[in-house]
Amino acid sequence: MGFYVQYSEEHFENILDKDSKFNVVYIPMISFCDIPIMQLFRDSDHLENFGQYGIGLTKDWGISKRVSPVIYAHKSSQPMSQVYNLNLYIERISKRFKGSKKILSVRKELVDLFKFIKPYQGRWHKGKLIGKKRKDIIYYHEREWRYCPLLSDYKVLLKKTITHNKQKNLFNEELKKDLIQFDPIDIKFIVINKKSEYNDWVSFIGSLDIKDTVKNTLISKIISIEAIKEDF
Repeated sequence: MGFYVQYSEEHFENILDKDSKFNVVYIPMISFCDIPIMQLFRDSDHLENFGQYGIGLTKDWGISKRVSPVIYAHKSSQPMSQVYNLNLYIERISKRFKGSKKILSVRKELVDLFKFIKPYQGRWHKGKLIGKKRKDIIYYHEREWRYCPLLSDYKVLLKKTITHNKQKNLFNEELKKDLIQFDPIDIKFIVINKKSEYNDWVSFIGSLDIKDTVKNTLISKIISIEAIKEDF
């Protein structure tokens, strides 16, 4: 009945300078997508990239948990110019006033904002390689929303900080105390792949330690990709 925050490897090569230390960073987050159910079933790329199973939750639930839409930007966009110029300004001021708590606070706020910026397009860096190279993807189509803990609780990690999966797993273990919970009433859809799996899901929901009325409500929300493709 909840989601754990995990570190996600995020790439910004398309919107930052080539020598920027923030080109590849690990951001603590829980990622969602704001895609209508019918559009989801028509989007083969989304299903290929993220799988055929999911839980659809109400937007009111997300907003109540501080889940926010990301800002999609390209290198020439105004948000990226502003972030870039603010960072340069902070760098210059910090050299004049080393150790200033106010400047450190402003820098933290800027990095906190950066957690919600996503390139408009780029290379798909997750999952298996397509052939011998990464495929291009328009991230904007994902309509991503994120929950990110405050920077005062968890840091954004640079690429050099995590050199192997075991190390990443250790960092993720630290995040497991940050559980974003939901209740059955918050669920709009339970998406499964095939109609033949329906009875297994009904049995699983029937085994949960919840009221029968809630079980019946959850069962009524099961929807399969296979059925939607056949009927619509």
